Amino acid sequence: MVPAGWVAGIGYKPGWRFRVGGPGNRFLCVFAETPDSLRPERTRVTQHMFELPPTDDPKERARWLLGVLLLAERHEACEFLEVDGVRPFWPNHQDEGSPYELVERW
Repeated sequence: MVPAGWVAGIGYKPGWRFRVGGPGNRFLCVFAETPDSLRPERTRVTQHMFELPPTDDPKERARWLLGVLLLAERHEACEFLEVDGVRPFWPNHQDEGSPYELVERW
């Protein structure tokens, strides 16, 4: 279980927010306000959900947090990367598979 106040103590990029939620409050919900990858003149809020780790060790929890933030960042990078008009690593969304799996779409 996550100690009370842990999520409130998380600081990251402007526009990124965190809360505990999901089924049974077992997930860290990461809300990232970023430009829309298909319409960069607009912004949108994307939600990433990660099941909280079963650890009481604050250092382990911090390493886990860094790992899930890197997964969310990789997803966003794969949405934005364009090579010669192609988005070769456009990530999975919704029912397509894991949004954090690296896929190639050449």
